[in-house]
Amino acid sequence: MARKQVFGPSDFDDVDREILRLLGEDGRRPNADIARLIGVSEPTVRKRLDRMIDNGALKILPVLNAAATGYPVDAIIGIRVRSGSLREVGAQLATMDHVAYVGYVTGSYDILIEVLLRDDQHLFDFLAEGLEHIDGIVSTETFRVLSTEKFIYNWEIPAAEHGQATLRSGGNVRRTR
Repeated sequence: MARKQVFGPSDFDDVDREILRLLGEDGRRPNADIARLIGVSEPTVRKRLDRMIDNGALKILPVLNAAATGYPVDAIIGIRVRSGSLREVGAQLATMDHVAYVGYVTGSYDILIEVLLRDDQHLFDFLAEGLEHIDGIVSTETFRVLSTEKFIYNWEIPAAEHGQATLRSGGNVRRTR
């Protein structure tokens, strides 16, 4: 099986960035509309999107609002694990239904997870019964998210480097310094 090539920041030109910005505004925007707005052909937009998808740089998926779907309890849990069990614990956490994120981190914890649950009783049950049965967890610390100020699904690649042109909607080019 062919291994997907990973993109780097230099692999995205201004047209790619503009395609991604426009999709970030409206993920259902037709390729023809994107092409018209940035002054390229529809096949150019389609081929560039296919390339980004095929190389793993872009995934197109629905974004659910957890609170609106009955899961308003958001918690971040810092986990310390026994030496030698990091990947095993992480893999077990990743299989759990309510775990939305698993990250291996530096600092006071070995793993950070985010869980989305129906209510505080479910959070209690997850902590007392769900995590309790995973061998290798030494300790946890739970942070209940009370309110979220910022969470972006449409993160953008940083602007072009010094002196490169940056494409803007309508095909206008602005120089960056």
